[in-house]
Amino acid sequence: MTIKDWIYLGITVASYIIAIIAGIYTKNRAKINKATAVGKTLDVVGQLATYAVHETESLDLENEQKRAAAVQIINQGLSWFGIKDVTPNTVNGAIEKAVNAMHLANSDDKSVEPIQPEIVPNVPAKNLVQPTVAPDKSEQQDVANSVNAPVAEQNTTNEVVKNG
Repeated sequence: MTIKDWIYLGITVASYIIAIIAGIYTKNRAKINKATAVGKTLDVVGQLATYAVHETESLDLENEQKRAAAVQIINQGLSWFGIKDVTPNTVNGAIEKAVNAMHLANSDDKSVEPIQPEIVPNVPAKNLVQPTVAPDKSEQQDVANSVNAPVAEQNTTNEVVKNG
């Protein structure tokens, strides 16, 4: 086979692969879009619940009245966005989550101290982590040479003098 034949064969195989992938996507497109739409809907409900809970917190109402007001705010927001068929359990769960997050963020409980790591003096050598890779012989030689290498100093007349 010539190079031209190989190119035609590659193009044909690639075309079949693309056609198969497109067919699979077309077959599952409804499932993919539904999963994406559900995720986006839950995100919107969660954001609306956060806004509604913060808004109703400042009202001088009982907790059940605040919950009813938050449900009404969320339903109005969902209606405005054109989102339908959100179950009341989803809305109530989003409100509970938003209330818990708000209480957690607003808590001023400083009674919990951060855990300090335990530092043990005089750890036995067998318990210390040792390097697993030995340095190359060239690295060992470089280290040995750097220890014994003469050091250059500069005297007061700005001349370089070698020690050694």
